Amino acid sequence: MTLLVGAALAGCTASQPGTSVSPAISTAAWPTAQLFHTGRASVLLTVPAGARSLHVDFSCTSGLYSVGPEVDLPRDGMCGGAQRLDFDIHSIAPDTRLTIELIVPDATRFAATMNFSTSAFTPDPVTAEECHALSRIQDAYVNADQGHDHGDVSDLQWTQLTASAKTDVAALAAQTKKNPSSAGLLGTVVPSLAEWLTGTGDHPGGVMHAPPGDFTVAETLAGQICSSNGTSIVIHSKYGG
Repeated sequence: MTLLVGAALAGCTASQPGTSVSPAISTAAWPTAQLFHTGRASVLLTVPAGARSLHVDFSCTSGLYSVGPEVDLPRDGMCGGAQRLDFDIHSIAPDTRLTIELIVPDATRFAATMNFSTSAFTPDPVTAEECHALSRIQDAYVNADQGHDHGDVSDLQWTQLTASAKTDVAALAAQTKKNPSSAGLLGTVVPSLAEWLTGTGDHPGGVMHAPPGDFTVAETLAGQICSSNGTSIVIHSKYGG
């Protein structure tokens, strides 16, 4: 569309000296990969000049998967349905040999295609903000739980270490309830996280040793949503757990 507008303007105005139009990048010869495989696999592709993202279409039969190039956080989730995964590679130099890891259980079958794109990958900003908030919240609870398990954190210290996270998750849930249409997919599961963390699960071990239920399901879904957005929940463990 930009080129058509430029052509129309050129018909009624003088051309400006020193201006040029970047030639279109041909992707016809760019490397791709297609796999139908059982168990873990890795693929090596050479990054072409002009590539800004890597696109992976992926589907697997059962179990957990982890897919991603070595330069980016992997996308993790549960097999079932087709996944469309995009990774930012704009900072990778052309001709770099890029390894893409596709990790599934040994007996799991998967199908995958991989190709580079000139389009940039940009995470959804609302989801990214929510994921960063959840990272801080989860980090506080997991480290407090691990410290308590190791005997390094008392009950009182656990309460002190999680106080800010408890306030933050309640505020995040209230925000998603107030503006559900703009909270995105992650906004649907945050209230379940907050309900547990500010209620029945508000005790040492409430996160790491939570029984199966709404909280653990919401926690799993939140992890998958953040991972798919390229803004995975990150926990910096202080106790090696």
